[in-house]
Amino acid sequence: MPMKSALAYASNAAETGVASAEAGQLIVLVYERIFDHLKVAKKALEEGGYGVESFSKAHDLIQQGLLACLDYKDGGEVAQNLGAIYEWSLREILSARLSKSPQKVQTVIDTLAPLYEAWVALAPKEPIQTLRPLPADQSLMALRPAAA
Repeated sequence: MPMKSALAYASNAAETGVASAEAGQLIVLVYERIFDHLKVAKKALEEGGYGVESFSKAHDLIQQGLLACLDYKDGGEVAQNLGAIYEWSLREILSARLSKSPQKVQTVIDTLAPLYEAWVALAPKEPIQTLRPLPADQSLMALRPAAA
């Protein structure tokens, strides 16, 4: 990012809730957006449409927001099992889209729902603030991680 742009960004002095959220809260948000997109896609199929954008967004969220974040080394069997469920979900979403099957979409929702509920139970209960101003003395340089 050019220095001028970086300074302009820093002068806005705002931090999104995503940047300050706990990992568990972010996972809950990802699941909620996946459900939102799957429900829209299901409705589109029921109405004779295709729901392409909603299917794509749900697929991307599972692929990049859940599957790509698994730590197979430290997560052991839990990560393996979650990975298998997420991979199955991706295949089932594609199958639902190709066969125009709202029932398959619902099956994905029903399969992911208990995982979502578990994350809700595990995630910190503090609400994520959508926008919080940074202290006036905070600069972009202060946001950089310390050199190791």
